[in-house]
Amino acid sequence: MSSSSDRETRLNSLRLKLGRNLDEDLRKEGSSLKEWFIRDFEREMLLAEAFAGQQDPVETVYHRTLAEMIHRILDNLIQ
Repeated sequence: MSSSSDRETRLNSLRLKLGRNLDEDLRKEGSSLKEWFIRDFEREMLLAEAFAGQQDPVETVYHRTLAEMIHRILDNLIQ
């Protein structure tokens, strides 16, 4: 499992390679990414609901968390 500093190092490396921050990418490409995020939100919600019905708390929380994060991204893209 990678540590927080390993993940941050990888993200920073990608940012340096691209020469821009994620916020800049989202502003520039947000409208074309919006449909992808909507599709991913729907998928994660369906999975969370299915696992909740199976009473699998770990999978439910995992997919719900992803859906919540995607929802926040979509809210930011719309603003």
